[in-house]
Amino acid sequence: MQETGPAGFYNVPVTKFLVLSVGVCSILAAIMNLKPYFDLQLVPHMTVHHQFWRLLTSQIAFGSSGDVFFGLLLLYNLRVIERQYGSSKYTAFLFISIVVSTLLELGALVAGAQVGFKSIPGGPYALIFSALYQYYRIIPVTYRFRVFGLVINNKLFLYVLAIQVAFSQSCETLTPAICGILSGAMYRTDVGNIKQWRFPIWIQKLTVRFVKPFLVSPPIARSSTTLPSQRPFVAGILPVDNLLSNGLRNRRETNTSTSTRSETASVSAAATEGTSSVREYLDTITGRDVAGSELEPPSPEHTRVLLTMFPDHPRETITRALSSAHNDLNRAVEIMLSTPAPYNEGSSGIVRTLIPPSPPASGSRGERPL
Repeated sequence: MQETGPAGFYNVPVTKFLVLSVGVCSILAAIMNLKPYFDLQLVPHMTVHHQFWRLLTSQIAFGSSGDVFFGLLLLYNLRVIERQYGSSKYTAFLFISIVVSTLLELGALVAGAQVGFKSIPGGPYALIFSALYQYYRIIPVTYRFRVFGLVINNKLFLYVLAIQVAFSQSCETLTPAICGILSGAMYRTDVGNIKQWRFPIWIQKLTVRFVKPFLVSPPIARSSTTLPSQRPFVAGILPVDNLLSNGLRNRRETNTSTSTRSETASVSAAATEGTSSVREYLDTITGRDVAGSELEPPSPEHTRVLLTMFPDHPRETITRALSSAHNDLNRAVEIMLSTPAPYNEGSSGIVRTLIPPSPPASGSRGERPL
């Protein structure tokens, strides 16, 4: 079902009053067994007993318990009309729709008396379908989808619900629904300039002062549970250590697969070594002081290679990475790739691992490097 605008009754006091009043009156009528007083009949209520007050009561409460839920659900979803019109214009529209649809219902009772149509059940059916016609004309389609080759839009769900309400009691509820559509069409076409009519200013001021404060609803805060939580990276968190230690331990187990140690001893040693290496790796990334740890001195040859590959990094960062990697050039490159540079000017973002050629053996004679 389409959701246009914020959820709840924010900025729709007229819709809130309509939903509450119709719901309370319908429940009280069912509890106190007053449903027969909300039906609209021409004979004998209007012509014999002159119960003209039924013209008003027939619009304020549903006579069917099933229509209470679906009717209030329709009124709630049609609150978007009030947001489009404004509360002042929407109140005038509701009043004009009630007057016009009531006259059309009386004409339908007079015309249908010859074919056995004698009563109209209580409920704001005409009011709902008059607003539904405005919804059809002014609210655009949000999205479309295809079911078994049939293109359907998002407004179909509200129309299906309205059809169920219109045929809930056969022709008795279909008649006020048609009268409501006709009254909505008359208002939309602006017959007699009725779209410009509003309640007097003094009535609007009294309503705003004494009634609206009880109907104002605050906006419902939007939930942020669908947004991913962004947490800062903190060294020393156990899950991160476990994740990195598992990856480095697998790499070390692959490199030492030819070792003659037993399986249990090799796993324990790899785990211990991986944990310590992870600590050193995190110390290098986070910039913590590693001078006090027992690390191997950096190789001058590997230092020159890394200075060539990472010209934006200072020499201290490169030597620290080599010391943490125990002079392993490939691992030092990985550490440097994970270390942010002091500035990124002129960096291309692409680094290739350069393996320097090994020097020729000192014992060979007469051989020249290719």
